[in-house]
Amino acid sequence: MKNKLLIVLAVAVLLASCGPKISGKDEESFKISKAKMEEKLDKEEKETLEKALRVIVLKAMTEKFNHPDDPQYKEKSFNAISLAMIDGKTFSGIVSYAEDFLKKDRDEDIKKTEAELDSLNTKRKEFEVQNKEINNFKLTKISISEDESFDEKKPYLDLTFENKLNAEVFYHKIQIDIRSKKTGEMIDSQIYGTGTSEGDALVDGEGIAANATYEYHQSLLSGAIEHSNLWKTAKYPITDFTPYDLVIEVYPISVTTKNKTIKRAENFKMIDLVIDQLKKKLTELKDNKGTLAELDLVD
Repeated sequence: MKNKLLIVLAVAVLLASCGPKISGKDEESFKISKAKMEEKLDKEEKETLEKALRVIVLKAMTEKFNHPDDPQYKEKSFNAISLAMIDGKTFSGIVSYAEDFLKKDRDEDIKKTEAELDSLNTKRKEFEVQNKEINNFKLTKISISEDESFDEKKPYLDLTFENKLNAEVFYHKIQIDIRSKKTGEMIDSQIYGTGTSEGDALVDGEGIAANATYEYHQSLLSGAIEHSNLWKTAKYPITDFTPYDLVIEVYPISVTTKNKTIKRAENFKMIDLVIDQLKKKLTELKDNKGTLAELDLVD
């Protein structure tokens, strides 16, 4: 029984290898040999052949692009390279050749995508460490008080920071974002910087010492004042901003010590978006079997 099976397999291989072959000698020879090959194929096989030939043109383009100085491709058209690739191949040989390229291309894309994911995940971890460090210049208290400015009483924003960086801070920039609690819309925003001017000499004792506090007292941003009409009847200090439809976010975006400047990484959302896209792409690539049957034939 085993010998009979081997004989059947040998005959099948012989028949496959003896089928009509494509000639890649020139365009006319290709058309004639393709027509002869298609006489032996059913409708589905003809579509498979057409897909394979188109994939091989793509392979020719890829090889010429990746190896422009290779004698096989240099100064040759995509069409001439494609004809050389399929010359002397049977239907099954052409299909196998095309699917080998699809699988190789898929595998290379998987490796590239995995490398991009690893790089982005590493960068994200670096950003997390960076932001954790800068957050040691820590907001510990936030409130709104009332004070006079040009003989007019106005709401003032009071902030208290504590320096937990274990180093003297000479210069810092703080981001203040004020949004509507109801809608989430940005009402007003400001960046302010204080301390030794950037580029100036850093003199010990002139900054904010380690474990010391820093207090900020400045008129509340105009957009926030205009957003509510409750300020005249407010009871100060205000620590609950909900009745005024305000959400106040305050955080350091840059802190300079004698040894370095620490900057906040802001592009987490973009990195997370790209990571999600790459994960989906990787799943699709791994589900791809690299067969012509997975491709659609488009005119």
